[in-house]
Amino acid sequence: MRRLPLVESRSAVYEEWPARPQDFNSIPLLRDARGRRYTYLRLSVTDRCDLACVYCMPPSGEDEHAIRRDLLSFEEAVRVVSVFVMAGIRRVRFTGGEPLVRKDIVRLVELVHRRTDVDQLVMTTNATRLSELAQPLRNAGLHGVNVSIDTLDPERFAQITRGGDLGRVLAGIHAALDVGLEVKLNTVPLRGRNGDELAEIVDFAWSIGATPRFIELMPLGEGAKLPAQMRMNADDVIGALGRKLERGDAEAVEGHGPARYIAASNGSGHRVGFITPISNEFCDTCNRVRVTAKGDIRACLASRRAISLRNIIRAGGSDLDLAWAMVWSLSGKDRGHHFLEPDEHEHERVGMSLIGG
Repeated sequence: MRRLPLVESRSAVYEEWPARPQDFNSIPLLRDARGRRYTYLRLSVTDRCDLACVYCMPPSGEDEHAIRRDLLSFEEAVRVVSVFVMAGIRRVRFTGGEPLVRKDIVRLVELVHRRTDVDQLVMTTNATRLSELAQPLRNAGLHGVNVSIDTLDPERFAQITRGGDLGRVLAGIHAALDVGLEVKLNTVPLRGRNGDELAEIVDFAWSIGATPRFIELMPLGEGAKLPAQMRMNADDVIGALGRKLERGDAEAVEGHGPARYIAASNGSGHRVGFITPISNEFCDTCNRVRVTAKGDIRACLASRRAISLRNIIRAGGSDLDLAWAMVWSLSGKDRGHHFLEPDEHEHERVGMSLIGG
């Protein structure tokens, strides 16, 4: 198989990998050198977004947006997912950018649902276009959505998202619930921006039947530029929620993502999720692998190491060639993301929207 040329960028360093060994003649379950098993694929379908949140996107947008021919086509994306499923992936999350800005996204969801044996299809979205797409997505096979919403105040929302309309997002959330999609609300707590309304966000989520989750700000791309004093960790959030939660440690849900949950103290069955890459990193139990909108496999969100699965397909590579690239990429995965190491700055060059968060 010939290898197509690649150009390195701010967000990707393409690595060489050895030719597929002759005895690599079946697709193995994905594990890395530390024995971590991979069952969860995060597939970015675009690096573009109709919002520009202060911790994610530069005010004028990214300077490395993919042009159309650089994106995985739907057929290529389905093939990549199919090989991942043969290698043990059971859950696929569509990400971006904002996945709903990808033209005909409903068709891609339907193709993955019909042509692969994946157990669950979910999506992370800002919900600005969800009110009109919730039912088609549900019909196509989508199981649930994680909606990014950092405030319930319209003016604050416009500030954090640089112009977003909170009303459209709320309409999208209600539409998703109405058609039977599972809904989780993702909030990045920021001191001085939304830290005083975290309890209100929890009450809102519980009142509509959604699960609230708080994600610690990661020092990636634009997030690395925000003042450190703005960051709130899980303990800060738990303190802000007062007596709403039971006492005790948060518990993970096996086979899903990195969130750990604490139950409501009132016995209602509600819970709050915490994703803690800073205060309590979850790297030892990582089960996730990422593919960017350009088709690069990324073993870790915080690393720029990449292998182009797209180019393997376009060079005539087989499913075994794709699987070998996946195995090789994960074999070099580091122990953790190094966010707190003072001499490590690799992650600060990684644009969240360029990878798929």
